[in-house]
Amino acid sequence: MAKSLLLENTASGVQPLPRHDHASLSPAFGGWLSRNVPCNGIAVGNLFVLIARSLGCESLAFFIAVIYVISPITVLYENWLFYEYPLALLFCVAALFLHRYASSNDRSDGIAFFTSLAFIALFRVIYHLVWFGALVALMLYAIPRCRRRTALCAAAPATLLCLVYLKSLLLFGLSAPGSDVYGGINLAFLARGDLAGGVLASMVTEKKISPILLHDFNFEDGELVQIIPAPPRTGIGILDERVKSTGRINMDSLWMAAVGRQLRQDGFVILRSHPSAIFRTVRENIKRYFLPADTGWPFGGTPNPNQQVLAPLLKPFDLVVSGKLPAHNYAFVSYLMTLLLLGFGFRRSSHWVKSIIRKPRRHAGDLTIMFAFANIAYLTSVVVLYDFTDQNRILFEVFPLFAVLLGSLLVLVMRRSRRSHLSMDRGRVRENSSIPHE
Repeated sequence: MAKSLLLENTASGVQPLPRHDHASLSPAFGGWLSRNVPCNGIAVGNLFVLIARSLGCESLAFFIAVIYVISPITVLYENWLFYEYPLALLFCVAALFLHRYASSNDRSDGIAFFTSLAFIALFRVIYHLVWFGALVALMLYAIPRCRRRTALCAAAPATLLCLVYLKSLLLFGLSAPGSDVYGGINLAFLARGDLAGGVLASMVTEKKISPILLHDFNFEDGELVQIIPAPPRTGIGILDERVKSTGRINMDSLWMAAVGRQLRQDGFVILRSHPSAIFRTVRENIKRYFLPADTGWPFGGTPNPNQQVLAPLLKPFDLVVSGKLPAHNYAFVSYLMTLLLLGFGFRRSSHWVKSIIRKPRRHAGDLTIMFAFANIAYLTSVVVLYDFTDQNRILFEVFPLFAVLLGSLLVLVMRRSRRSHLSMDRGRVRENSSIPHE
């Protein structure tokens, strides 16, 4: 029982992950088809129904859904052990059931929506309890006639999340699971930025910071144990073992928690001593944010057989969709389209928020756009301001929500174009009718 309670938000424990090179044409290709084709069917079905219900344009919905699912970047990320893929599917499912619940107030749709949110929060801790609570509060306010039903739908998923956070608080003293490790690492490497090694070494010599940052991200280095001693053993492997059986660092160990706490202290010291470094890091984060999700994949561009197999497809796809050439790291199409979609989402969301402040009302389409934009904006702020790498990879999680905004924008443009043509036709008819006949 103790072991089961402690196994939380972990991908592999101390055992090696089974290999999943699905893109390579190996004898396991049939197994990949049996596992992933149903998942792709669910993805394309959910995205198609979501966009079709939101926009009322089935042909456009089908086109966007198919392009998203068969894109080589999606194929590259199709791995249930790589959390970006299930998160993208869960956001798609959540948006669909949000639209269904806002339209019909069916209890099963509400339960499915809040359950999807709970699973998202369990997969990745940046979608935390406050994030979940904010979405519940939004639903309670935006659908005033069904507040009791909405609260009941959210009760069980909220209870599950609260129990996980309570367990984390009681066992580890953490208000957010995993924040001791990843929070400290992010802050330290974000604050360090591009500071020269000599600067860090002098700060270590003056005993302002620990020597951990001099080892960069090589936490497997045995010398670090002399800096951060191993904590007392608990008898639970995932907490006691500093490295996995593969030789890679075990991020769930108590030793890494101690490293994270020390790095948090070092990060604050560097931030006070060299505040300009963090601005340079944020600038690089913004540049990386616009790149295609396969650039530097995975984790800093380590060699990967799946990416090599897909390279002939990824290069033209990145050029068309993002405007990125292999020789440089500028994605001109992404600059335009990302800012355009974020601006569109902000405009629609702000108009809707102003309207519900005056009078709470439900509108399934506007609520879905608000959900999409709010989550994209939230994730963008986190990965740009509180992360130091992989912004483009993490953004894959909300690609279905970008698809929702893109479809909404295209439908708006088509409708306005149609109205413009109709008004021009009416004007011509009036002009013709005003011409006197001989």
